[in-house]
Amino acid sequence: MTKHQTQLTSSEIASIWTGYMNDSMSKCILSYFLKQIEDEDIRPVIQFAYDISFTHLEKLTNIFQQEKLPIPTAFTMGHDVNLNAPRLFTDSFMLTYINHMAKAGMLAYSG
Repeated sequence: MTKHQTQLTSSEIASIWTGYMNDSMSKCILSYFLKQIEDEDIRPVIQFAYDISFTHLEKLTNIFQQEKLPIPTAFTMGHDVNLNAPRLFTDSFMLTYINHMAKAGMLAYSG
């Protein structure tokens, strides 16, 4: 049996590119949330969401490298988020945001 490696299709590349951009945005926002959170009971939820985004980014980066595709220019802390900005969101909003993003992520990754 011969070994044959099939290249990704354009729709597959678009999916991993979109996932990479979404997770880079989430990582930035969740970093800000972790810095601003007041209710320590909520911190593990935000940390868990951050860890998921971080893991996804590592896996997607590996796929881009294996396929010899350029890694997208993503959202970054240095250019897109000011971690020292004053508190903009309530802890309740942070939980609601994570809930909605989890639902959107389930839809996106199931595709």
